[in-house]
Amino acid sequence: MIKHIVMWKLKAEAEGHSASENALWMKEHLESLMGKVPQLKSCEVGINIKAGNYDACLVATFDSLEDLEAYKIHPEHVKISEHCKLIRESRVACDYII
Repeated sequence: MIKHIVMWKLKAEAEGHSASENALWMKEHLESLMGKVPQLKSCEVGINIKAGNYDACLVATFDSLEDLEAYKIHPEHVKISEHCKLIRESRVACDYII
């Protein structure tokens, strides 16, 4: 299995919303991909409760790297990802075998 972790630093304000509002939007929309993207085995989005470098974190699992790649290009994920690009300052990711 593959663990896919992504963390975002959000802009203070973007697309007419605060960073905290945008973090909630990300959580709702990314977690809604469960059941829509068949390759996605688990998905959890956390919003940082302390001041720090990153505002939100995704932890997702996939059966294989091929499934992760299919997730990345799935139309439902692409729509959300395009919006995330508009509201983020930076993004880091790590993928590893579990």
